[in-house]
Amino acid sequence: MDNHEIGKRGELLAQKHLKEIGYEIITVNYRCKLGEIDIIAYKENYIVFIEVKTRRNTNYGLPYESVSAVKQKKIRKVAAYYLKVNNIFQKNCRFDVVSIEKKGMDYTCEIIQDAF
Repeated sequence: MDNHEIGKRGELLAQKHLKEIGYEIITVNYRCKLGEIDIIAYKENYIVFIEVKTRRNTNYGLPYESVSAVKQKKIRKVAAYYLKVNNIFQKNCRFDVVSIEKKGMDYTCEIIQDAF
């Protein structure tokens, strides 16, 4: 399985897990001229912009550690664009990261709420 396939599987697992714990998925793989957000969801009066990171090992750190300051800035810009084009004002927002590790045939999933 290549990195792209592992990433796609991770995003599907993230969606399933998020739904199980009460997130309402609004859209996945939201793209605009500024970039992409993996998942946009709603939970407990928050619009949640979610970055999913999947790794097959921790040789280069934990998955969530790869969400750099540059990536965070880009996600913030895409989120602001999403809110503007959808006329969403006066709503609470936050940025979560779903960190998924592939361990053999199993995956572990950790959600970091309000990650940045």
